[in-house]
Amino acid sequence: MRPPPTDQTPIEYEEKKIPRWDRKRDGDPVYRKYWNEIGKPLRWKMLAERDEQRRQKAKARRRNRKVE
Repeated sequence: MRPPPTDQTPIEYEEKKIPRWDRKRDGDPVYRKYWNEIGKPLRWKMLAERDEQRRQKAKARRRNRKVE
């Protein structure tokens, strides 16, 4: 292993090894930009798709329910 640089600038390939969750917690500006531009919209889209699938399944169950 190589010692860190004396000016304490982060080594890019070492920074990529840090899990994104830890970078988000630490307030990393690069990750914050990624989260705001890419991560949040993807999460919203995933949640909307999941909710729509649940609605469709419930609708199908109601449609297929036996009427007595």
